[in-house]
Parts: sequence; C-alpha cells; structure tokens
Amino acid sequence: MKKRKMVFVWGIFFLALKTLAVDWFAKDPLQPGHDPSIVRHEDGYTLMVTNNMMTAYSSEDALNWKTHSRAMNEIPAWLKNVTNNGVEDIWAPDLFQFGENDFRAYYTGSVFGKRSSGIGYLTSVSANPMDANYGWKDEGEIIHSVLTDKYNAIDADVMRDVNGDYWMAFGSFGLGIQVIKLDPLTGKQSSTDKTIYNVARRTTSASGGAVEGPSFIEHNGQYFLFTAWDICCQQGENIEQSTYKTAMGRADSPIGPYIDRNGKDLVKDGGTILLERYGRYYGPGGGDVFQDLNRVRFVHHYYDNAGDKFNHIHVRDVVFTDDNWAEMGQPFLGRYLSAEVEHGILTRSVSGDLVITSSVNASNGEYLAYINTSGTKIRLPMNIMQAGDYLLRYRYANGGEADASHKVTINGKTLTVSLPKTGAWGTFPENSIVMIPATLKQGGNFIEIEPNENFAELDRIDFLRIIRDTLPANGFDNGIRVRLTEKDEFAIKDGGYALFENVLTDSLKSKKVNVQLKQCAGGVISLRKGSKTGDEISKCSIPASCENGTWTEVECSDLQDISGIEDLVLTASGIGSELLVGNILFKDNTQKEDSSLALKPTELKKTLWFDKKNNEVRFVKNENWTLFDANGIAVLKGNGNIIRLNQMRSGFYLIRFGQNVFQIRLGK
Repeated sequence: MKKRKMVFVWGIFFLALKTLAVDWFAKDPLQPGHDPSIVRHEDGYTLMVTNNMMTAYSSEDALNWKTHSRAMNEIPAWLKNVTNNGVEDIWAPDLFQFGENDFRAYYTGSVFGKRSSGIGYLTSVSANPMDANYGWKDEGEIIHSVLTDKYNAIDADVMRDVNGDYWMAFGSFGLGIQVIKLDPLTGKQSSTDKTIYNVARRTTSASGGAVEGPSFIEHNGQYFLFTAWDICCQQGENIEQSTYKTAMGRADSPIGPYIDRNGKDLVKDGGTILLERYGRYYGPGGGDVFQDLNRVRFVHHYYDNAGDKFNHIHVRDVVFTDDNWAEMGQPFLGRYLSAEVEHGILTRSVSGDLVITSSVNASNGEYLAYINTSGTKIRLPMNIMQAGDYLLRYRYANGGEADASHKVTINGKTLTVSLPKTGAWGTFPENSIVMIPATLKQGGNFIEIEPNENFAELDRIDFLRIIRDTLPANGFDNGIRVRLTEKDEFAIKDGGYALFENVLTDSLKSKKVNVQLKQCAGGVISLRKGSKTGDEISKCSIPASCENGTWTEVECSDLQDISGIEDLVLTASGIGSELLVGNILFKDNTQKEDSSLALKPTELKKTLWFDKKNNEVRFVKNENWTLFDANGIAVLKGNGNIIRLNQMRSGFYLIRFGQNVFQIRLGK
C-alpha cells in the first residue's frame, strides 16, 4: 500500500516569523564537577561537587555557574577518628532544604576501596553563596561503617515523603543501597526507627556488585530511586574504561520494595537503565534528583570524549509518563522548549542507524544521521509547563534527489511529515525547517520519530507556543523569586521574574493587555522581550489593595514593538508583598469577536483552494495576502484573487489573509 503524505492545513492564527529573536544554536557550557548536587533557593541554584572539598557554585539559570569557596577546609576530627586518618578528600555532597532557613549539606569521607567510611552533615541558614548569611557549620556524624560491615556509609541522599518524614539513602557495592529514617531536628538517625533497610543490590558476578550513588524523590505519591552502576571516574586516557550509567526503580514506600519497569526488584539485580554512554557522552551517572520550581530535575556528571575527556555536569528534566514512570529528558543547554535530537532515547533496528554526527553547522555541534530503517526510533521526553497549541519547529537536512518524510508521533497521535529537498546533507540553515502543529499537555509529553519515505537528517526541534488571548502565569518555564502555591497559583516577590519561552507573538489577538492579580500592595509588573532586562513592552501598575479571595483584573499599557518569536519575561518591581498573578490577557473587550478566528480547516476551502497542477492559489474574492516561506520570511505580498507560484522553489509555504493562515506544499 502506498503511504500518503500529509499536508497540514490550519487557519486559526496569524503567523509571521519574520523576526527570529531567539538564538536557536545551543552550546554545552562544560561545567566541571563530580557527584554533583543542586538545591533550589529563592534566587537561583547552588551546586556542590566532590572536587576540592565540595566546591560550591551559584547560578540563576542552572547553566552559567559562578565559582565560590569550598564548603569545608579540612577533614573533620570525627571522620579522621572513625577511618584511622585514612580520608584524603570529602566526597559526594547532597544539598537539601529542610525549612525556610534550614539548608543542609551531607558529605562522605572514605578510605578508597574500603568500607572504612562515614557520613556527616553541615548546616546553613542560606544556600545562596552570594548571601551574607551563607556559611556552613559542621554538625558531625550521622553514620559510619568499618571494614567488617556489609554496607558502606558513603553517598548520602535525603528525601521527604508525603507524610513529612525524612529518609536518607546511602551505600555502594556489598549489600548495596540502604535507607534509614532521619530525625529532622537532630539530623541524625531517628530514635524511633533504627532499622537499616536494604533497597537495591546487584549480586551477579558480571555486575561485580557495582551499585552506588543513590538519589530518591517522591512524585505523585510514589518514590523513585536512582542509582549508579558499573565503572566510574575513568577519564583522560582511560575514558574508554568508563561504563558508568544510571538505573531506576519505583516504590510505594521510601523503604521499598523498588521495582523496575520490567517488574524486577532492585535488591535482586533489577533496575531500568535511564542513561548510559552515547555519542561523545561517557559515564553519565553519580547524579542527584531534585525538585525545581515546577519540574523534577536530575544533575549528573559525564566525561566528554570529543573534548577534554574529563568530568562535566548536565542538568536534565525528569519526565513522567501518564502511568508515573520516570524517563530522562534533555540536558539543559539554555532553552526549556528545545530538543537536541541526539540526546533522545535512541532505538536502532540496525547497528548503522541513528549515527550521532559532528558538524559545526548543527546546533550543539551534533545531529542525527542515518534515520533509515523501519523499527528505528527517536523518543524525546519533554516537560511542557503550559498546555495548549504549539508548532514544532523541525530542523532537518535532505540532500537527496527526492522529498522524504518522517512519521512523528506526539502523545500517541501519528502524523506523516513531508520533508522537501534542502540541497545538502549535514548542514542546517535556518530555512531548513518545517512546522508541525501539535496540541501538548501540561507535564510529560513524548515525541517519537521514525523514518518513512527516503532519508532526512535531523538536528533539533523547538516548541513554539501559540498564544491567542491568554498566557497563564503558572505556565512559566523558570524564574527567580517566584513559586507555585499549593493551589498552583503563581506567586512573585519584589525583584522577581518569570520566563515564558518561544511565544509566537503574531498569534496574539490583541495588543491590549490585562492581568489578573491577588494580594495587591502596589508596585509594577512588566512584560519584557528576551530577558529580565529586555525592552519593556507592557507595564501594569498594581493597586494598593485587591479584593480578598478573588482575582482583580488590572489594565496594562498596550503591547509595544513586538513580532515574530520572542521569549517573554514577567518582572516585578516595587511590590510590597508577595503578589499572586493569574492570567495575562491579550484581548480587546471593546471589539466584537472575529468569527474568522473560529474557522475550521475544512471551512477554509470555501474561501481559498490550491491548484496543484498550475501552482496557483485562488481566493473566492479579492484578498490582501502575504506569502511566507517555511522560516516565516515574507517572500511575496499582494492583493487579488490569484497567487501564481510557478517561480517558487519546492517546499512548504504559509499564506496569510486576514487573520487566517493556510499551509501549502509546492513540488512532489
């Protein structure tokens, strides 16, 4: 049976991508570190690593890090005592927030290769190294092990359960991973539960018992345990020996049993592999799972085989399926709504498929070639904070003699996407894109890509928000001095900002702006382009008070100087207390609703049709129209009832007339 190619038709928004304000070219920052741990605080992130007595770093964006001092300057006396002075460095920090002004840093000291080890912790009233109140105090020992013990007291990680109880996982090799209950007041093991629970162990001779670096977290009432397997820390000339990887299990209780996706218990060699060697990235493990503002993330180290061959970190989203299983998302390279396809979950039906290929013309220097064989698949787990309509900006290369196509499945719905010839392989100019319409949900979304007809290479996919009249404040991607309340309401403090990536600003119905507010106490909130210091495009004066318990709608200034794809940033200044923000509304209530915005694709055919034989677009009546290429660049404008396209090259085009858009494909 001959497969049909789909041409996408939609007519519910005005799309003009003539300005590309967003930088689509990613670059890995190569932040160094072993056994990283991150804690989120009001003003950003603090990162701590094994290297150099737990050196600390700070960042607003979890991408660009500033180096600070070590958390510790010497080996504690108690640790020297329990290890007979065998400790040379402090390992495997774990940062965790117990209360508003109660941050703790757990640490390990061990005689390398032996079970002469101990775990202690530090406290600080602030986790922000830029804060004057920042500074760590040693609180001493929690637990230690000696040579004759069957467990090893290293690699601590702390988690809070749904009942408000605290638990610490630790261990490696031998009996594997253990869990104990903590007393949050003393920081020590609970006096009411002295049990050491064994939750993960590898017993096969092939594994060598290699399991360590536990980290766990609660999500939707269940508990996820991440562990590191196999050979760590082989770098430089020994990088090929590094087989470190990340495995996972899930439980209904902090103390297990933890079961993998195949139903195997982690104490009986079970574990679902989430990360292992791929492309240039060797040994992805030694990680820490943590709660960010509105998403769960995982930070881990790896070794760069295409670069210096030494340790660096990645911060990834953990993406949960509808049945609450964890999958690893993209390493964060500066954009939340973009996917570098070489970092996806790759399934190869033959060994030569899905080759991660280097190129200076590809985003982050790599792309996927040889998407060739039936059964080969790219899976991209994505966290999407705002539900709604999107365009997937699909950046590809097709240097063949004929058009190609991919099957793209979005949350179980499959489309066949036509990929016209681009004239070259391995190069990805900005006009080598097609746009794929999609409806995405809040939370975990899963995109799967398979070959269909002929061949095409793939670089990245960007997720563009179609905003018509409402931008929910709680759909933000990240920010500073912001949070989500227990009611999932967006809260912002003075000096705070929130980021909304990849907004198709030309889809907005109106440049009129209203905002819904609670807990008003004066000040200003603004919408800005690009960054927290970008041009102010709308300003909203906050009343001195708002009616309690209900949303107050405040009129803002009209949008200024905005078009194309933009990152929007909501900023707050001069506000007297924490402000609750509901929806940002782009709607002129004085005007009648334009019925054309509700047109269905089939109804558009009553207004225009495409004569493929003659490459002509015909309107029922004269229209003012604009023709855009696949990159959103306006290539023709005119007035009339016929658009003649005989001189245009093959590919996808968008025709705007009024506030409707029609997509056509020229060529075979």
